[in-house]
Amino acid sequence: MNLYNLDYGAFIGFTLVLVRMSGLMLTMPVLGATTIPVQARIGLVAITSYIVFSVAKLPPVDTGIPMGRYTLMLAGELAIGLIIGYASQLIFTSVQFAGQLIGFQIGFGIVNVLDPTTNSQVSITSQFWNIVALLVFMAINGHHWLIAAAAKSFDLIPVLGFTPHAGLVDLITTLTADVFVLAIKLAAPVMATMLLLNVALGLIARTVPQMNVFIVGFPVQIALGLFMIGVGLPVFYHVFRGSVFNLFENIIGLMRLMA
Repeated sequence: MNLYNLDYGAFIGFTLVLVRMSGLMLTMPVLGATTIPVQARIGLVAITSYIVFSVAKLPPVDTGIPMGRYTLMLAGELAIGLIIGYASQLIFTSVQFAGQLIGFQIGFGIVNVLDPTTNSQVSITSQFWNIVALLVFMAINGHHWLIAAAAKSFDLIPVLGFTPHAGLVDLITTLTADVFVLAIKLAAPVMATMLLLNVALGLIARTVPQMNVFIVGFPVQIALGLFMIGVGLPVFYHVFRGSVFNLFENIIGLMRLMA
């Protein structure tokens, strides 16, 4: 394709690719973060869309389509990108939720910081695990796989081919419900340790009533919780890495239900 010799049909096809890639890249992890300047994100979307448009096998687009149908076509392409981006964000939602659970367990329920990616107050443990998850995601080239999945979407879902099936809503609901399952898996080592610690402190309070368990237990709970977070990082890595691999399988399943 010649960049300087675009006909009207090719321009319409490029706009459809641009809208789909915009829906994905403006909602996906890392590249869609609000901390990245808007100009950089727009430029990245434009360059990536042009590369995908150059290599993807797109069917010819009718240049005589009415404006109303063209608007619906743009909405369908945007929905494809947003659904893929939403599915990729769910795994990081699980990480933040697991951090919130751990923060409440070890006594950091009121220790909140500002998350620059969402402009909201989150637990300090959520922010820490979110940063670790982003580093792991980039280390295993997860952002590259998402862009590759977006390019592959034009093979599974051709332009003007957005026809959602009945199972699409069920799969999205299942992926949303799995957020809580993954969060419990990530937080399980710390939560189990805190449960055993609370049982031990309860037994001490019953057997030695003269001891102020609250004063003694609070620093022990924080120290043991932070220790378990450090010890549990390898477990976090393996669970999160496996979830990322499952994510791309689920994205392929979503594409097949949208075609």
